[in-house]
Amino acid sequence: MDVSDVIIVGAGVAGLSAAVRLTRDGARVLVLEARSRLGGRATAFADRETGELVDNGQHVLMGCYHETFAFLREIGADRHVSLQPTLGVTMIDRQGRRSRLVCPTLPSPLHLLAGVMDWDALGWADRRSVLRMGAPLRVARRALEPGARQLAASPGETVERWLIHNGQTPRLREMLWEPLALAALNQPIDQAAAPVFARVLAEMFGADPQAAAIALPTKPLHQMYAEPARRYIEARGGSVRTGAAAKVRIAPDSTLTVEAAGERWTAGTVISAVPWFALPGLVEGGPPALDPILDRARRMESSPMVTVNLWFDRRVIDEPFIGLPGRAMQWVFDKRAVFGGAVSHMSLVSSGAASIVAMANDALIAQTHEELLDAIPAVRSAKLVRATVIREPHATFSLAPGQPDRPSSTTPVRGFFLAGDWIDTGLPATIESAVRSGHLAAEAALQLTR
Repeated sequence: MDVSDVIIVGAGVAGLSAAVRLTRDGARVLVLEARSRLGGRATAFADRETGELVDNGQHVLMGCYHETFAFLREIGADRHVSLQPTLGVTMIDRQGRRSRLVCPTLPSPLHLLAGVMDWDALGWADRRSVLRMGAPLRVARRALEPGARQLAASPGETVERWLIHNGQTPRLREMLWEPLALAALNQPIDQAAAPVFARVLAEMFGADPQAAAIALPTKPLHQMYAEPARRYIEARGGSVRTGAAAKVRIAPDSTLTVEAAGERWTAGTVISAVPWFALPGLVEGGPPALDPILDRARRMESSPMVTVNLWFDRRVIDEPFIGLPGRAMQWVFDKRAVFGGAVSHMSLVSSGAASIVAMANDALIAQTHEELLDAIPAVRSAKLVRATVIREPHATFSLAPGQPDRPSSTTPVRGFFLAGDWIDTGLPATIESAVRSGHLAAEAALQLTR
């Protein structure tokens, strides 16, 4: 069936951003998604008791997500995200002390330094230690320049060792750098490699002071971007199909055939936008030159995430989100404040959750409730009426030193491209990495279709 110029397998952030970019530039696309809903690992579903739409995990955007915001603007969904004017976050430490880091409207990274210097959660030694991050941040920024060879951090160095090497005190690490690293890398700082974190900081604390600001989706994830992307694609002659588990067959002469839902297409160009752990099961056949990529995908380890959703009979926090450093659940998000309307649940998130992912639901809920009671006294006067647990064992790929190299968007098979947050974008497994990979794959595919 000659219905498209490009077939894209996977309708998560990477696949949909690739499809939108291709559609924008005049290509006809067919997007195949195995699940019944769009969004991949960034989606939402209806809670069976309350009927509320619940995200499968809280996703936070940053002001430096330039390609993500371009993607959202293209599909008319940029209004579905609320971006802070500058970085500001409330934290409650393990002693229950509440404080707020606010970066003033100064040039970056002076706004970070000024914010930390004025942060009353820290002692003076902690505040002064942030000054020692000035030189590493400058190196990390220079490493982004084309042709740069200087390394911001050693590939075998963990984030923790890198921070200690750069003079960051235990208190500042716990209150600022560790929560930031866990949110960005989804892995504890004593496990994750430092170079990717240095890259994150370079993009956050570059020239634009709003680059470090936090943006929250104001709609459930599939409504935030996936459904608007579908409408955009289909309004321009493309097709998006759910419940269509696909197989990509590569003949000895590199002819690409895609099968899904009882149909078969011979395709000149295919983009695989499935996660690393699904790629080996997607591809059948193929030249030996593809084997190293499939082998790397098989050997990539995963880092889990756990979300506990709690429904109370009243509102217990007065902000959209609060950081809970030093605890198993590092952030709490009030969906009522974020989404508005009749939504009433709170989402507590544990990134890099390998130590708790195997816990029974009752134990996870009890521990989460206890941590919230300890941090926020108002919870004691509220009744817990419902609780659910969401586990994402393959939430992200591991960033530990020694993991396989990440592949590029192009492969040795002509017409077969890769997209996904695990592609080598230089970033961790974030929405921005997924969008960038989708755009890279789209640009490569367009070279064949033009």
